[in-house]
Amino acid sequence: MKRTISLLFFLLSASICIAQVEVKGTIISNEDGLGIPSAKILELGTKNETLSDLEGNFHLTVSNPNATLEISFIGFITKKIELKGQNSISVTLKPDCNIDFFDSQSISIYSLVGINYNPIGGQIDFAFPNFSKGTLIPGIAFQSNLKGNHFLNGKLEYKHFIFNCDFDLDLNWYHRRVNFNDFNSVTNSFETSFNYGNFRLTAGYSNLNFSNLVSDATQNFSAPVVGVGTWINTKPVRTLISGKVALYGTRKEVITQATFYTKYFELFVNYYDLDSFSQLTIGIGKTFGYLNKSQKQFRQQQNNLKSPS
Repeated sequence: MKRTISLLFFLLSASICIAQVEVKGTIISNEDGLGIPSAKILELGTKNETLSDLEGNFHLTVSNPNATLEISFIGFITKKIELKGQNSISVTLKPDCNIDFFDSQSISIYSLVGINYNPIGGQIDFAFPNFSKGTLIPGIAFQSNLKGNHFLNGKLEYKHFIFNCDFDLDLNWYHRRVNFNDFNSVTNSFETSFNYGNFRLTAGYSNLNFSNLVSDATQNFSAPVVGVGTWINTKPVRTLISGKVALYGTRKEVITQATFYTKYFELFVNYYDLDSFSQLTIGIGKTFGYLNKSQKQFRQQQNNLKSPS
């Protein structure tokens, strides 16, 4: 009797192992043809799921070769795929709203080169996980000529904290410091960006503290900030072009930037102008994704399931 039960248990275990199939694939955005990171792949009828990596690739061991997968990601239409014996698939998701949530859970590092005055510099941005449907991104950039001239940019961005399928809003605070030959300045700018489709309109309020080192005079200015921008979506590069200006009486502060996003790196060209200081900066860097504690535990559980006993 014991031998019969052992044999049945062995046959049952073997049949379960044979039925399990490892599926691999790629989740792609229909909008730009790029892989979607952190998309959820769920085997329907089970709690078996995984997340796609930064390139949109995934591996998942399913219970049978005819399982149905549910693919979902925020801002995209959920899709169900019947495997029908396939172990390699490519799934394209269509955007549900004109919202880009790829800016969460990432660390961006850039090397900066100033063409005019501050040739050496760097920048780092840290994006928190999504909360209240928005993404909080603090960052800091610093450039110098190592001889007393410095250019510092700090920011705190709260992206798409309000949105629907047609538009979204960003709240931003920017802090800039310029130490130049004949003046020092400190700017604090509070801005709101209205994003509709591929177009952006920026409005806000800016305060400038300007110290003239020649006359030893200090002045304080306030002015509205206005700006525009647009996305240009082409394969394999997505481009964001933006510009804004604040007019402080006889002085003006102008910022324009073109950012090029590719699969492997990001490149931007930034122009900043205030009084006698004009800085053209070229930045190149890369964005790295990260996982929070619960996601790491989930990935570890998935790896344990895939590992041979």
